[in-house]
Amino acid sequence: MHYFLRLLFLPLVGVCLSSITSQGIPDSLNVIFGPGQRIESPNFTGPVWVERMLVIEDDEQPVPIGNVTFPPESRSNWHHHAAGQTLLVLDGVGYYQEAGETVQVLRKGDKVQCPPGVEHWHGAANDHWFVQLALTKEHPAGRVIWGKPVTDEQYHAGLKAEGKSLRYYHLSRVAALTTSGELEKLQIALDASLNFGLKVEELREAIVHLYAYAGFPRSIQGLKMLMATIETRRERGIAVDFMAGKVAVPMAPQDNASRYEQGLKNLEQLTGRNWAEPADYGKFAPRIDTFLKEHLFADVFEDVTLSYADREVVTVAVLATLGEGVEPMLRGHSMIARRQGVSAADLRMIMRAH
Repeated sequence: MHYFLRLLFLPLVGVCLSSITSQGIPDSLNVIFGPGQRIESPNFTGPVWVERMLVIEDDEQPVPIGNVTFPPESRSNWHHHAAGQTLLVLDGVGYYQEAGETVQVLRKGDKVQCPPGVEHWHGAANDHWFVQLALTKEHPAGRVIWGKPVTDEQYHAGLKAEGKSLRYYHLSRVAALTTSGELEKLQIALDASLNFGLKVEELREAIVHLYAYAGFPRSIQGLKMLMATIETRRERGIAVDFMAGKVAVPMAPQDNASRYEQGLKNLEQLTGRNWAEPADYGKFAPRIDTFLKEHLFADVFEDVTLSYADREVVTVAVLATLGEGVEPMLRGHSMIARRQGVSAADLRMIMRAH
């Protein structure tokens, strides 16, 4: 592949090289030959690390060999090799796709023989690093001929190939960006979510739900961005009703005692355990226990627009984005998400939504 290929002998035009080694690469990753140099190039989405190794001479053309490490979500552009290419997966999880074919999921020990002249791309999975050994023969027409970047839609087909939920991907992405306040990215994510097929009311409820974890200001800004996204789509000729998909929301019991009991029932259904008495913080501050039971787990959770699993996906994405200081809550809600049927693979993806 191009990255180490041209690195072996020629300076890369428009490429920035850094002589850092393992910075940012997890110790658990099996980088047998060393991480090499960090490269950022318009021929990639995201950085890669390249270890220049050796060149095998033969009677026709030499065969350069290089080790390439991709961080999660990094991938090459579409490209082809005049003499073909062989890939050996050393560690991690990655994606490989040839033009007109479905995305293949690559894992440690897999090998790929890419035919000469066939357009393809490869890179890391959404939530895993990826290490490959690439053997690419020289050719008079060039070792690598570059094409266009891989679109997000093309890349996300890899999530489906891994058995991951695209619905959860979009919900978690919207939740994470609303929490972080990155409104420009959020508008792009909202538009992509609507294109995927999420309904306005589902996105609206997801953003309402997260106020309990990220606060009213973030939630309100997220709702305003959803409104702006809908208006932009209208201007592009995509008809969307601001009040699309109004659903019949079961009314929570109106008296406080019944609301508390309903919230407690919902909490026990979520967690699979009996809450005979409040948690320690609830005993210390009874009002917050009341707010949690009567409002969050009764009023909010009684809206059936989103399933319990959907709501936990949103919650985990918010907590993962908040980062340090909420680790106990993140662990707890991750367990609840698994109980609600969210797969381990989806959970890893959700935690990287930001």
